Amino acid sequence: MKTEIRMIPVKLLEQNRGQVSGLPKNPRFFRDYRYEAMVKSMRDCPEMLELRELIVFPNGEKFVTVCGNLRLRGGRELGLKEMPCKVLPADTPVKKLCEYAAKDNISYGEDDMDIISNEWDREMLEGWGFEFPQEKEKDPFKERFEAIKDDDAVYPLIPKYDERHELFIIQSGSEVDSNWLRERLGMQKMKSYKTGKLTKSNVIDIKDVRHALEDRHPKS
Repeated sequence: MKTEIRMIPVKLLEQNRGQVSGLPKNPRFFRDYRYEAMVKSMRDCPEMLELRELIVFPNGEKFVTVCGNLRLRGGRELGLKEMPCKVLPADTPVKKLCEYAAKDNISYGEDDMDIISNEWDREMLEGWGFEFPQEKEKDPFKERFEAIKDDDAVYPLIPKYDERHELFIIQSGSEVDSNWLRERLGMQKMKSYKTGKLTKSNVIDIKDVRHALEDRHPKS
């Protein structure tokens, strides 16, 4: 396939809005700050347009942009009168147009952030529109939770009973209620099934609950 490279007046270039039968409209968009970064890049380095032309398809007297819709939008905003374009032959199959449009928006590679952080100038890259991944905020609770091991848990995370038995959870909204429940059920000093030490517990066998309830409401 032979393409023609030439400067085309911006007024003759159309964004892909689905006007070519069989070619869906361009799905690509930028957030405002990303679009502004692209426009700044085009303004600061206009020769990049000649190194990476728009790819367009003739449609009557005008040309539909198959690849480079956002650059066309940026060119209009910058007041460009014409832009360099690769013109596809009029007999290009629509299936190929779809393929070009899709593949132009796919990023196959990944950035090596170690190289970028250690060998590239961050301020310079950000000025060119490169977006660094946001650092995730640390979650102290998650870090503490993930650090707990079965052998060093103060309170067991999973009871010793297997999955054939049911686990009941009683929710307490205050320390006063928690202490009252432990006192009532005799849980202030219980032997840990993990360490064998007497300690305040959050786990109790159903038999002990039954005894505590029967002591409070003895059978007549």
